[in-house]
Amino acid sequence: MHQDLEALINEVELHSAFSALDEHRLAKIQADVEPLTYRATNSLESQYFYAEIVKLLATLEDPGVIVTSPNEPLPVLPVILKPLADSWLALDENATPIDADHPFITHIDGLPLSRWEQASQKFISKPLNGSISARVHWLSQLDILRHDMGLPLKDQVTLSLSDNQDSNIQLILPVAKHQIHPPRELIAGMVNSLSDADSASQPLYVSIDSLSRYDSDPELVTSLEKASRQALTIIDLRSAVGDSDKLLHFIARHYPNPTSGYHQTQAPQHLIALGQYRRSLDFKSDFLRPLGFIPFDEFNFFEQLEFSRASQTIDLNKTDRFGLWYGRRSPQAKILNTDESATPISSRLGLIIGPECRRECEWIAYFAKSLSRVTLIGEKTSGDLGRRYGFTLPNSGIKIELTASLTYNMQGKLLSSLGTQPDIPLPITEVINWQGLLSLIKSEQQDRESVYTHKSPDTEAKRVLNIVQGSDGTSTLESRVALQLDIHTSADLAVQTLKP
Repeated sequence: MHQDLEALINEVELHSAFSALDEHRLAKIQADVEPLTYRATNSLESQYFYAEIVKLLATLEDPGVIVTSPNEPLPVLPVILKPLADSWLALDENATPIDADHPFITHIDGLPLSRWEQASQKFISKPLNGSISARVHWLSQLDILRHDMGLPLKDQVTLSLSDNQDSNIQLILPVAKHQIHPPRELIAGMVNSLSDADSASQPLYVSIDSLSRYDSDPELVTSLEKASRQALTIIDLRSAVGDSDKLLHFIARHYPNPTSGYHQTQAPQHLIALGQYRRSLDFKSDFLRPLGFIPFDEFNFFEQLEFSRASQTIDLNKTDRFGLWYGRRSPQAKILNTDESATPISSRLGLIIGPECRRECEWIAYFAKSLSRVTLIGEKTSGDLGRRYGFTLPNSGIKIELTASLTYNMQGKLLSSLGTQPDIPLPITEVINWQGLLSLIKSEQQDRESVYTHKSPDTEAKRVLNIVQGSDGTSTLESRVALQLDIHTSADLAVQTLKP
């Protein structure tokens, strides 16, 4: 373990862009390692060592960190946790309450749930603090949290349940070997799908898990091209992976901002971002090219002007720790250069995003945020935009990936770890009601159209709609769309019923 911890610190010091950005992060890890090595003088089970590694790397505030253990996971809670306002629901594998009269969980092993939440936050990096899925995952890691809190490890767990009024019960359940997940239904009540995209009267819904699918699936490409002429298309990117930029360019081509109003006063933007990689003997000069970044001398004159202006606005003290600047072209640049005709401005697009929308999917969310005809729905992305570097700890076999580059916008602000906020915040771990989702999008787009009519060029054009939880259990969307949850209806507990 001592050797692995030394290797970890060495790799972070040499290859982590976030440790180079802020040297206090590396110093914090080094300080935390010392008491850990003292505690580990005898032995520490592999999975607890894995948990300590996760906790150490959370200090980096790096959204791209991935820690993978070769060993079987430790016991977890035998229920599904679901946040509801300031409380948590305890559900079974069918997403119904384990006790219909007492749906809320208040204590685990006699300790308030707030204590467990506080312990679980140590394992979550700052860019993922707002992720419901990350909170649920770590709050469910029963034995890891028991060990971290100094509690006895048992084959059973005591759950205290409440009706949130004056009735409470206790249940003693065996621990689970694997985390329980609700049924994998993404959208409830949907009547349209990719197979009947020809129906112009119904919005199209398509879920894309791999962005490379756009390159290899002609049927998908044809359907999306047809859908771009319909009133509304919804693309689910909650778990999209891959580095293909074809979908990004499709969105730029078919859903550009209208050439009227304040958009006419904006100069065309040829570049979308600048990037630097952590200077290291292991990285070549083309390290960022797979992410679409190219060096200064490969841009034309106007692009180089944008490049120079942006790079001069970036305040980066540790210049000796990073390589040269690289730039990435905006997807609008191709349209500007080829003068491609755009889709009529009546079509709209909805994108469902979340913390697992990373890398190229992050670029889609970031670019789409600037488009008036695109609505982002879901949870904030994590800001994972960089090139990763991977290594394996020599003795434990734990595999680690961390971010080795930083990304900045064209105003000189750090994009890495920032993430993109949705226009309509919805928990992506829920089953989303189809008609309710359409109502939310329609309301948001109507408001946006009125906002754009009176916007000035230097004002943020998009507006985030907030869902506010009321004391009566009803959520409201700016008093126009209500989100109603009936916790006594067991079959519909995981379904958000959205009513206009």
